[in-house]
Formats: sequence, C-alpha cells, structure tokens
Amino acid sequence: MAHEIIVKTKILQSGTERAVCIGIDNGKITAVEKHLDGDREFDLKDYLTLPGGVDVHTHMREPGSVQKEDFYTGTKAAAFGGTTTILDMPNTIPSVKNELALRDKLDIVKNRANVDFGLFGQLSDIDQIPGMANLAIGFKLYMSETTGTSGTIKTPLELLLNSDSLAGKVVTVHAEDPRMFADDVCDDLHRHNLIRNMKAEFMALRRILSIDSQVKLNLAHLTTAESIDQVKAKRASFEITPHHVLLHDASNIGTMGKVNPPLRKKVISKRLFDTLKTGRAIIASDHAPHTLEEKSVEFENAPSGLPGVETRVPLMLALAKKGMIRYIHVQDMCCTLPAELFDMKKGKIEPGYDADLAFYDMDNMVKIEPDMLHSKCGWTPFEGHDAVFPRRVMLRGQMIIHDGELAVEKSGKFLQ
Repeated sequence: MAHEIIVKTKILQSGTERAVCIGIDNGKITAVEKHLDGDREFDLKDYLTLPGGVDVHTHMREPGSVQKEDFYTGTKAAAFGGTTTILDMPNTIPSVKNELALRDKLDIVKNRANVDFGLFGQLSDIDQIPGMANLAIGFKLYMSETTGTSGTIKTPLELLLNSDSLAGKVVTVHAEDPRMFADDVCDDLHRHNLIRNMKAEFMALRRILSIDSQVKLNLAHLTTAESIDQVKAKRASFEITPHHVLLHDASNIGTMGKVNPPLRKKVISKRLFDTLKTGRAIIASDHAPHTLEEKSVEFENAPSGLPGVETRVPLMLALAKKGMIRYIHVQDMCCTLPAELFDMKKGKIEPGYDADLAFYDMDNMVKIEPDMLHSKCGWTPFEGHDAVFPRRVMLRGQMIIHDGELAVEKSGKFLQ
C-alpha cells in the first residue's frame, strides 16, 4: 500500500532513537514502520522528529491588546518553536466570561491561526458555564488578580466546580491566595517574590484541592517542589513553565522577569528543576507578551508576564542535548501529557494521531537572540540561553515551516 506521504526520519520509541518511515494519509499518521512506500517522500533521516508540541497555556492578546501580540503572530511564533497546538486563556479584552464573549473571540481569531487552537472560558459565574461548555476546550479559574483579570469569583468555589456542565472538563487554576500577599513596595524581582510569596501559592492550593468535584483539575505554573508534592497527593495534573525553572529572582533581567506567580530564589528553582527529571510535569509557556515600552517603566508599574511560546520546546531540547534531562521526557512533557489531558489525538507519533511533526537537527544548538523570534513583542527573557529550534514543522500532514520560512499561512483549526 502506498501512502500519500512518507517521512523517513528518527523518532523516540521506548526512549530510544529509531530510524522509521512515517506513513501519512488525510492528515493522519497511518503507519510507523521500518520501510514504507509513498506517493510523496520527505527524506529527513538526519533529523530527530518529535510530535508537534502542545502548549496548554498561552495569552495571545487578541482581542483587545493586539499591540502586544495577535493571534496570527502568536501562532506563527508557536509554529517556529515546534508547537502545533495552543490553548488560549480567557483574560483578553473583554474577558471570556460568557458565551457571547467566547463566540465573538472565536469569530475574530478563527481564520488567523497558523497552528491548531482551543479557547478557554473563564470561571466566575455558575450561570454562564452551560453556554460556554460546548465551545470552550477548558475553563480557567483565577484565585487572585493578575494581568487582565480582577480574580473576582461570583459563585462560591464549591458550587462553581460542581456545575453539571463542568463534569469531565479541564479546569486550570491560577493558585495564589491574595490574603497572603505582603504589603510592600514592589521595586525588583526579589521584592516581587516576597510580596506574592510561596505561602500564597501553598494556601491557594490547599483550598482548591480540598474541594470534591468531577472536573479534571490542572494547576498552572507551579513554582515550588512543595506545591508539586501537594498536587501529586491529590492526583491532579500540573504545569511548570520554563521561566520558573531556568530563571530566578536574582536574574539580571529586571521587569522582563516580572511575572505572576513570581520568579523564586535560585535554590527553589533548582529544586523545581528536579521535577523535570521525572518527566511527569506538563511544560506550558504561559506566553504572556507585553511591549518593550510597557516593560520599560519603573518596576512597580510594569505589567506582569513574559513571552515563551516559541522558546518552550527549544529550551527543553537544549537541556536534553546537554544530558540534563531525557529526550523522551521532553516529548512527554511538551507533547504527550498535555495532549492526553485534553483528550486530543495529538502528541504521539502513532497510527490514528494527527500528523503534527517537528523536525530537529540536534547538532544545531544556538544562542537565543530576540531578532530570531517571531512574537510581535520583540523580546525574550531567555536571551543568550541555548536552544534547538526545528528546521521543519508539519501540521496535519502539511509542511508549514520549511527552512526558516512560514510556508503555509493560517492553516490552524479550532479545537473544542
């Protein structure tokens, strides 16, 4: 049998690199064998191929703040970083707190995406959940204020999480308890860490994890090993960001490192890094760009958030290249586990899954520079860090990134 497309390449099987042929038909992987025949062939035997990355936590800023980013540029950046699926958070302007706002956002962005995408609804009012449930890929719960949201919850948490319309849905939680925040002047990264402290995260987790419900609870951007132990004990899923393991409150990046929850002390980030060695975390970017002008103010007045959708997988692959984490764990944490959480047929190179593939030359490790990236914001907190970017990227069998160019535009599909 001849397949529409075959790709000769190397993949990870049982943690080991293996030379295979990937058969692709109608945008799906239909065979993974030693030898296959196809009508069209890509000879990429020198590349390590991973499933397209799945980033379950992005803020693409459209609608409402397109001077920072828009759906086209943000999803273009994702593609160039080997990520073929993004899930976008609801704290746009207006916030996606009801069905009308969700449909309006979808109408604006649906023909602008360069990768596949899903949209979150915001949990606040239990009466608004049924209208969003069929369209939203998941729901976001803010337990404190952060960029673009007040954190105000109109319905008691126990009632909110037990809405019939939420059963089986992913609820991603920003877990900080504002009652624990210190009252101080936020004038640098160290002080920001002290104000929005680790106790605020720990107490918010204790509160949310104490509630029995039928949702699939997912805890966003955890910053400490103790937080992770708390979540694991409840068998909930959790995210770690690259910035919380690779940066810290003594990093010399000023407002570019201001983010919620804050960067912690170096010793805390090192302990968090140990979790990556287990391969059981979801790596999410929390891509939240602001303009350089917005960041170039006094620290206290600078907005929180930083870009990361394009550098998420490349940073992890550089760590694997150096032997600091395993390649198979990069695949699990950046591709497989996030796709499984949302029941997507993505994140694996197996028959029946979408032919979303990213092809990496592992001998081509580079230093990250802002001008090589594609986010509209034009900067990165990871300047000078090592990374391995994909040379080609395929979305549902179509090569969308080819030798440094966006070969096919706006081919992303809406997922729900």
